[in-house]
Formats: sequence, C-alpha cells, structure tokens
Amino acid sequence: MSSSESNDQSQPAYKSRLRELHPSTRAILAGYASKFSERSVKPPLFRTSTFEFSSAEEGRQFFQRAYHLPGDDGKEPGLIYSRLNNPNVEIWEDKMVAIENGAAFAAAFPSGMSAISTTLLALLPVGARILYTDPVYGGTYFFLEHFGERFGYSARAVDTSDLSAVESALDNSPQPYDMVFLETPSNPSMTITDIQAVVQLIRTRNGARTLIAVDNTFLGPVFQHPFLQGVDLVFYSATKFLGGHSDLIAGIVLAGEGRGKDLIGVIRDFRTILGGTLAADTAWMLTRSLETCWLRMERQAEKATKVATALAQHPKVERVLFPGLLSENDGPSYVTYKKQCTGPGSMITFYLKDAGFKEASRFLDAVKICHLAVSLGGTESLIEHPRTMTHSDMSEDDLERCKITNSMIRLSVGLESSKDLVRDLFDALDQI
Repeated sequence: MSSSESNDQSQPAYKSRLRELHPSTRAILAGYASKFSERSVKPPLFRTSTFEFSSAEEGRQFFQRAYHLPGDDGKEPGLIYSRLNNPNVEIWEDKMVAIENGAAFAAAFPSGMSAISTTLLALLPVGARILYTDPVYGGTYFFLEHFGERFGYSARAVDTSDLSAVESALDNSPQPYDMVFLETPSNPSMTITDIQAVVQLIRTRNGARTLIAVDNTFLGPVFQHPFLQGVDLVFYSATKFLGGHSDLIAGIVLAGEGRGKDLIGVIRDFRTILGGTLAADTAWMLTRSLETCWLRMERQAEKATKVATALAQHPKVERVLFPGLLSENDGPSYVTYKKQCTGPGSMITFYLKDAGFKEASRFLDAVKICHLAVSLGGTESLIEHPRTMTHSDMSEDDLERCKITNSMIRLSVGLESSKDLVRDLFDALDQI
C-alpha cells in the first residue's frame, strides 16, 4: 500500500477533523504518521530507487494498478520504483492537498515548468486552443508561444484582469478554448484577475469543457485560494515560497474533487513515462519548509508593505505595483483584491523615473543587501530586471504591450529588516 493509504490519516473521519484546523496546523500534522516509521516525529528520508515486494503476487498487483493493466482493481499501486512513487514525495503531496483549500489530489514535479508542461501535454489534445494571462511568467510564455507550436497549440494572450477583454476573446474564437490559464497576480505587472468572474464566464459559455488553471505561486497557499473560486487546477513553482530558502527546485499541480482524480491520474501517468519525478531529498526538504510557510509569508508580506510604501514616496520612483497599495481609486482591481485575497504577498514591481537600461543597471549594481538574482520567495530579498532577465524571451512587441520596460524592476522581499532594505534601495536610487 502507498504511504498515503497505509496510515490512519487516510480515513474520512481523520480528514474531516483535519479540515477543521488552520492550514498552518495541517501543514505540520497531515500526510505522515510516525507509527509507520519507528515513531520518528519527522519523516525519514527514503533515499532509494526501488522497493521490495512482499510476494510475487503483490508485485503483479502493483504493476497492474500502476499501468492500468487487465485486473487493475482501481486501488493505489503501492510502492514500486521511485520514478512512479516514493514515500517522501507522497507525504509532501498529501500535505499540499491538506493545506490547499479545496484541493483533493496532487502530483509533484522537479520544477514548476515541469508541472505546467507535463500537465498540458497530458490533458490537452493536439491542436488545443489556450487562452492565457498577459503577461505571464517568461517560462510559461515560451512554452505556450514556442514549444506549443510543435503540438499544434494555438495560444492567445489577453489581459485577464479586464473581463471585457476575456469576453471579447471568447466571442472571437472560432472554437471553445480547451484551457484558460490564469496567473494572478501576473508576473511581473502584478495585475489581479477576478478568478471567480472568469470561471463564471467560461462555465456559462463552455460548461466544463474548458479546463481552468491558475498559477498561484505569488500568493498561495496563504493569501489566495483558487479552488474556492471554482478552478480545475492550481500550479505552484515550489521553488519559491513553498521551498522558501532558495535551495531547491520543484513544482506541483493540484486538482479538486470531482474530475480532479481523473485529471491527476492522467498527469501522473505522463509523469511516469516522461520521467519528471521529484527526488526524495527535495520532497523531504519541501516537507520541512512547509511547516514555516505561513510564518514566512505573513512576515514577508508585512515587510513588503513597508518597503512598497517607502518606495512609492521616493522622487526617483515613478510607480509602484503592489497589491497592498491598492485603494478604492483603483476601481475593479481593488474590489477584486479585497474579495479574493487575504494578504498582499511580498512581490513588488516598480518603475524608475526617467530611466532606461543604463540607469536601471546603475541602480541594480548598487544594491548591497538585496541580491541581484532571479527567482523569488526566499528568506533573502531578490531583485532583478524583467525585460532583460526573467521575461527576455518575450518578443519586443509583447514586452512593449505589457509595459515591461527598461525602467521596470521586480523585487521579492525576504526576511531582512524592512528598515535595512529601504535604506539599501534608497542608497542605490541615489546612484541614478
């Protein structure tokens, strides 16, 4: 039996009690029972490639289940080989299901892009039509706009924070979209999409035919809960806040009740054959990090609010994009944020005033506390230049349309003193 089925935590009564607890408590309690691991309070590391069967008959049954062969009884396959499953991976998957409100199933991957690409390959037909948030993370953009061509994908970018733009895209599409891929807040422009409104629009037009997915990396699982808005799939680059220490690469896709079991089943089948399996060591580290996720993200959000407020008042900063600075004057964005999010996160995008790449470089080269590096969500603050770094694979036209200019800076606020961070940023601003 798999680790997720071999303990009392798989029973409905336990799961019901667990759901009554705060997600930060679930992150510690869910997915692991010490009585099956020599009473070790923390999960051991199962650094093994293969698992021993108790009998030849058990081995036969496990493979029947794993590959859906004749005689498959529909049960979990049990532990066979770490490309298929591993206790550490299953423990982390179970914990993620427990903390993500509305989730029921999960599949872990060695990177966020592996989760996205494998899921799309598994669930979408050749020639699929995809509508996605504009702008979106550079890796996602490249897969949709370039790799997707090899599979006949037709991808269209739209500002999904503008519901009328989404409606227009649906009206002008000759066929229903197979998937709508949302990223909110968007990377790096920080626009906020009303997930529930988009879901209602899609369901009214296409019913359940169109899969709706959300990349929740920037705010979840602490500040935003897409399954409660009716989506089918939620993605995370677990490298970011879930890992939280800039010391691992991982990703995950989650699905809700109903057809979620079948969706994740197909995704796992593709994961097995394509080989995108998360390592046990990385899963163990993610399990460790998950216990402090709420503590870190809430504290980082507090610090980011102070940093964003200070930047907005600096004369050399033209504009600051940060959910926590939205007000009633921002109209629908503010309304959506207050309705949909429980906190601002710790990602800040800002524009330098009257600056090009030369001035932006001078500023970035002058920071001392912030690390000039891509990625986000770690305990250290990371600062980068989207146009020439994370989003450099976008076309010039797309960069201009999305206002990803040479004056744009993206900042991931860590756990340093907010006063020290503000001083560091202000000192660097003095250099331009």
